[in-house]
Amino acid sequence: MDFRFCHSMPGRIRLSIPALGQNHKLGESCLRWLRAQDGIRTARINYDCASLVLEYDPAHEQRLLMLLNSFKCMSLADLKALCASAVQDAGPPRASVPEVSRRSPLALPTLSLFMAFSANPVIAAINMPLMLWNAIPIAKRAWKVWANESRLNIDVLDTLAISASVVQGNPLAGCIVTWLIKLGDWIRDLTAAGSRRAINELLEFQSKTAWLLRDGEVVSIPAAELQNGDIVVVYPGEMIPVDGEIIDGSATIDQKTITGEGLPVHRGKGEAAFAATVIREGQITLRALRVGTATTAGQIVRLIESAPIGDTRMQNHAERFADRLVTPTLALATGTAMVSGDFNRFLSLVIVDYGTGIRVAAPTSVLSSMTLAARTGMIIKSGGHMEKLAGIDTMVFDKTGTLTHGTPAVIDVISYQRQITPNHLLGLAAAAETKLQHPVAEALRTRARQLAVNIPPCNETTYRLGLGVEGQVNGYYVHVGNQRFMRQSEIAVDASVLDRAALDERGYSSLYIAVDGKLPGLVPYSDEIREESRSVIQRLHALGVKNSIMLTGDNAVVARAVCENLGLTEHFADMLPADKAGVIQELQRQGRRVAMVGDGINDSPALSFADVGIAMKHGAEVTHESADVILMEDSLWKLVKAVEISQGAVSLIKQNYAIVAALNTLALGLALPGGLITPEVTALISNGSAILASFNGIRPILRYQ
Repeated sequence: MDFRFCHSMPGRIRLSIPALGQNHKLGESCLRWLRAQDGIRTARINYDCASLVLEYDPAHEQRLLMLLNSFKCMSLADLKALCASAVQDAGPPRASVPEVSRRSPLALPTLSLFMAFSANPVIAAINMPLMLWNAIPIAKRAWKVWANESRLNIDVLDTLAISASVVQGNPLAGCIVTWLIKLGDWIRDLTAAGSRRAINELLEFQSKTAWLLRDGEVVSIPAAELQNGDIVVVYPGEMIPVDGEIIDGSATIDQKTITGEGLPVHRGKGEAAFAATVIREGQITLRALRVGTATTAGQIVRLIESAPIGDTRMQNHAERFADRLVTPTLALATGTAMVSGDFNRFLSLVIVDYGTGIRVAAPTSVLSSMTLAARTGMIIKSGGHMEKLAGIDTMVFDKTGTLTHGTPAVIDVISYQRQITPNHLLGLAAAAETKLQHPVAEALRTRARQLAVNIPPCNETTYRLGLGVEGQVNGYYVHVGNQRFMRQSEIAVDASVLDRAALDERGYSSLYIAVDGKLPGLVPYSDEIREESRSVIQRLHALGVKNSIMLTGDNAVVARAVCENLGLTEHFADMLPADKAGVIQELQRQGRRVAMVGDGINDSPALSFADVGIAMKHGAEVTHESADVILMEDSLWKLVKAVEISQGAVSLIKQNYAIVAALNTLALGLALPGGLITPEVTALISNGSAILASFNGIRPILRYQ
């Protein structure tokens, strides 16, 4: 089967597999097969560019490579058969977040709890098997951990507490424990289901009808049947069913579902409109560019549904710590009961449960915070990335398209040769850059069109990454690029020294133009700095980001001027694309926790190496693949919001751990002397801490709603 490696680093690999991009059903089956393999942590497919991204345990790297080699030798039919058998073996597909049963999981535990209050021996006899039935899932969890990992976890204590209450003839304590554990799990599942509903509301447009312009008539069809290139009319109050370009009309559009903007925005001809947004006033006709799950809304849903939520280091450490307490707690309970002869003290002590609160409250906090982020314009791809973003101390910015708008404008054309006029020089430069999509090349072409300059045909161009372009233009051999390019091409730039110095001091960049090996001119251009850049950097510093660093291909003088203007702490100038990843790695060697913000294809390696890679909205597809966080609005304020939400999530988890630790320690302290509290009260205090922490964890969703 045809595939190739696109990018790899320890723990992460991206491959291009055309067959998976053409067959969504096969792709989903393949993902389920891969996720079942040992060592693979996450797997996802970007169907638009037919790329498969795997995150894996580096300890299993050799096994993964062998797996991929066998994968490559398969035919498409072999792959279909393998994935089909994996689907059958696996049974129903795993949901990314738990489903909530149509029948309340609390029904039987609640019935059992009420029956436990009865002194009737017949009811007590009926309740005993019901109580044990309710406890089976808890015992299964304990056995699974023991069978797979040969260790005791917190479910062992819960199982012992329930069993001990049965042996003692005190079913009330066991029923309370079971009911509270089930309640905690149910709250977690309800939170997950509510988060999924909040995200899936973005796909509501697929279930509506759309107005299609066909043969001059407007006809109604299901939105799910729309295709790329269709001309769609949207009226006031309606939801836009596609991502597209407005070709007629204008409207005020509520984009809160996609970008998180509080107020509607005005959009007109030539501008973009997004599916799942609503027209408040006006009417537009747009050409569909992306439909269905390929829309921005669809991508948000896919990313959130595939995001791991239980991979934070805080949760993992806390769960391991709680599990380590199982054996000491069991020993303490046994020893106390043997010394005192009081079985109630054994029962009270094994009921004390630090782990359940951690297991339930941490994912609830992470999931609700990720949902809040998604609905306010940021995609954070996992709980682990959220935790890392909260602890960042160094924020690295690519300059063009990040701190600036990425749309430079030509300021002037300075000529040093009388026989070549500025307009002629501009025409030669624009011709040399005809085939390039770089923003500076577009700025040259735009300026040439504004001045009605003739752009002659260009032949045999050669592009030098990070340097410039050279080629034959109308009988001349032209070089267009930066100063380093001129030096490498042995072209003297002495004539431009004074002009270049003055332009650098003003923060302008310069493009050199050489004709037949000599320098006839210089083109200064400027990329407008975002209005919010300085304020955003100040706010990041206030949030605890100590270092703010800019990477740019400009020279040191221009970089220094921009750096001082924005209040950055440091800058790196004259950067080639390959240099950016090296800077990130060096900062990490210095012990810094680094986030990188970028938008271009050449930023992808740096984004991959950073602790947290952050992509701007209009970044290239490969940039979005490499990034851990995607800003869905073209504003750096979304970066600030992402950091605030991440820090809030970590703070929420710490609050929940404090609640769980404090109440369980209180229960332990009261249960240890004996006679101060009953096992039933111990269960209410200990397991009630998980409920309280869970309710605290859902506050971000409540805040959004």
